[in-house]
Amino acid sequence: MPRISVVMRVAVVAAVLAVVCGSASVAYAAYHHMGEVDSSYFVSVHPDAAGTKLDSCGLCHRGGKLGNNTVGSCQLCHSTYGYDAPHGDILATLNPYGVDFLSHGASAAAVVAIEGLDSDGDGFSNADEIAAVRYPGDPNDDPTKVTAPARVYDLAEMEAMPPYSQFMLMNTSKSGDFYCTYTGVPLAHVLEDAGMLSTATGINVFAADGFSTSHPLDPTPGFYHVRGNHPSTTFFYNVQADKKFTSYGWCDYSAPSVTGWSNGDPITGLKMLLAYKFEGHYLVPGSMGPDNKLTPASEGPFRVVPPQTVPGPPDQASNALNQNVLWPYNKNWDHNAGFSSKCATIIKVGPLPAGTTDINVLEAGWDYVDAGKIVVYGAIDPVPTARNRGVDLTEYVAAINSKALRSKKMGRTLANKLKAIDHMLAAGKVNAAMDKIQKDLLPKVDGFVKRGAADKTDWIVESSAQRHVYWALQELLTLLRAAE
Repeated sequence: MPRISVVMRVAVVAAVLAVVCGSASVAYAAYHHMGEVDSSYFVSVHPDAAGTKLDSCGLCHRGGKLGNNTVGSCQLCHSTYGYDAPHGDILATLNPYGVDFLSHGASAAAVVAIEGLDSDGDGFSNADEIAAVRYPGDPNDDPTKVTAPARVYDLAEMEAMPPYSQFMLMNTSKSGDFYCTYTGVPLAHVLEDAGMLSTATGINVFAADGFSTSHPLDPTPGFYHVRGNHPSTTFFYNVQADKKFTSYGWCDYSAPSVTGWSNGDPITGLKMLLAYKFEGHYLVPGSMGPDNKLTPASEGPFRVVPPQTVPGPPDQASNALNQNVLWPYNKNWDHNAGFSSKCATIIKVGPLPAGTTDINVLEAGWDYVDAGKIVVYGAIDPVPTARNRGVDLTEYVAAINSKALRSKKMGRTLANKLKAIDHMLAAGKVNAAMDKIQKDLLPKVDGFVKRGAADKTDWIVESSAQRHVYWALQELLTLLRAAE
């Protein structure tokens, strides 16, 4: 059996990545419990944070250990305190920012009062972290942490790529083996479309419930690889194994695509697939049961499906009483179904570009299932991500209230400068774009971060807006350095 590196994480989340207009920009959906009002206090003070990751439970609540698993803020809070019927100590779920917010009165005035604090002790004020859209209660998230380049796909974009269908065996350890046809896109093609860099070495696939698997790009003994074909195999059939005909049968041959196949027929052209259909039907979107596990029917909207790397027949379930059969359970056989990530929402391409950080998979996932989307991030071309974030920043600057500017025309002029940077990036002039950011734009928005107040060279004179633009420009620089 392949020695697959598997990490199990459970993450029932509410602060989750969502997609804005199909771009690589990401936003977070707030999760408001019945009667919850604290989030409205925060957004009333920081309206620009609405819809971002700060507009969520993770602003004031923390993740942590739950049994043997590390979980996100929502699941830890629900397990420790309860849902809308509380049964525990809410204080035990707060992060440092939440503690400060509560101790200052848990109001809009409290949000203002703690802006100058560094609640999480990471060296950055709450004001800077909020302006940079970083969690002020998480010391591992600060304005210097820039999420790696990302590309988000929806189902329509996936179906626009050349489809690929493959008939294959899904070999499980306990739940029963089955032959079927999955349809999707070879994962290698998806990564190529996302602009995977030549420095990439492998991927991690994360499901919405936190389950993850690791895969090298090229054939490696003991692992399911991404590029190229997997070994050819044959169709294995024996009436003894057929669940339809024997009480102890363990393999399901009832899928429509099994019709016409005979024992010994060759199966070729097997690839690691990012599937969106099973037997011609769209995969059932994932949902969680009361046991914090995916419901049995949950599989989509996307599933990463690796074929066997050591071809073999379907073997009896490990927990079956009758092992005196043609193909008894063998722990060393290739049970590929156990490494096929259901409800895949995030694909990390490693290693991350210098200066960039991971998506917080414990606070991200389920909105992708609801929206039918998947994100590829990490060692991919950073320029498209930088351009998307530049467009977002241009729109932000264009909407800045004139009272926040040294003069009314400066907002429009600054937006035009950002558009000029986008034109440079479109022309492949990355170094010229970086030079303009460093020498022309940053000096116009650095007073509050560097000196605590606007100076005579600043074009934006209001604290929150200036800090936001400053840190957004720093993000662009980090991303573009990865493209040099």
